[in-house]
Amino acid sequence: MKVALFQFATNAVGKVPAVFENMLALYLMNALERAADLKVEDLAPPPMDGEVLSLTKVLTEAEVMKAAERMGAGMSVWGSLSFGPGGAPVIDDLEVNLLMSGGDSDAPVISRRFSFDALRGDVKSAEMSVEMTALEDLVEEMLLAVVDVLGYDAAKIDLARIGEGLTYSDRAMVYFVYARRITLDPESKLRLYLKAISADPYFALAYINAAQLLIGEERYGEAMNLLLRAQGNLKGSNLEPDILNLLGVATLHLGMWDEAVNVWERALESRPDYVEVLCNLAAAHSMRDLLDEAEGYYRSALSFDEEYPLAWFSLGRLLAKESRYEEAEESMRRYIDLTPGDPWAYNILGTCLVQLGKENEAEFELAKAVQLDPDGEAGALARQELQRLKD
Repeated sequence: MKVALFQFATNAVGKVPAVFENMLALYLMNALERAADLKVEDLAPPPMDGEVLSLTKVLTEAEVMKAAERMGAGMSVWGSLSFGPGGAPVIDDLEVNLLMSGGDSDAPVISRRFSFDALRGDVKSAEMSVEMTALEDLVEEMLLAVVDVLGYDAAKIDLARIGEGLTYSDRAMVYFVYARRITLDPESKLRLYLKAISADPYFALAYINAAQLLIGEERYGEAMNLLLRAQGNLKGSNLEPDILNLLGVATLHLGMWDEAVNVWERALESRPDYVEVLCNLAAAHSMRDLLDEAEGYYRSALSFDEEYPLAWFSLGRLLAKESRYEEAEESMRRYIDLTPGDPWAYNILGTCLVQLGKENEAEFELAKAVQLDPDGEAGALARQELQRLKD
């Protein structure tokens, strides 16, 4: 089930309301994903010039339904936060109005109200303190309201995972909020993640997000050092496999193939159904032309998640490389069904269809690749294949 999570409107503008709104949203998102196993689409708007945008008016039902329909969400969650006392320079209470609606436009909007008195914030100085255990209790109540509307059995929700990977340090969480939802500059983000880790050396998601940022910037050595520190502090935790997965990525990019494979295999020992790790192992084996092993890992990944697009694409590409064109066609069509619009997929599919003698179908798929990527490599290769068909 996909849940569209919208920004909450606030009755006050300033850093304290904005930071707390984002803090609450991140905690609620974590709870929905980890405790209830729901897929969350975060529809909060991006910051502007490093400043978070506050909503002062609650989104209308029509606005929410239109966006949720576009995202294919089966449920929408939004609402408002009323900070009190009204007009006072110091915030010391809060009322949350949680609004929920199913994906059907005819579904009624259901409202639930919650009180929270564990926030202290100075509007002028922007200083704030939050009792994080009380925040987790508030998020638990909100989560149970969501699953009740969905008709889920509350007894099957793993409430112990609501705050998994997060922190009970409000100082660390404020740094994390700024890094994750407010700051745009990568160096500033990294600095804030590292401050969050300094405030709480066991803050798993701060390590993971910082490492992802470093890997994205190809700073693999720094990422590896940070992840080794994380792995030492969080050994045996539920998020250790996530840390090992990223450690494997950094290690492989540093040219240590055997070490990367070993790290990923360790991740699978505690989470055998970790689809991303299985795909990483498949890609690593494919690099060494160990194609049977690679295929086995891709198929294992799909046995756990038949709708994981990367596994279908990578398997299709591998099968095409082995001239197993019928199987490659099937895999690539499954990928396109899940993720339409990838020019490489249409190029590979078209090339397979040429080999299978399906020239009319091939021409259509190759033309689609050219249309989607007129100036790129996938489009150029498809154009060459089309020309060969005409010659």
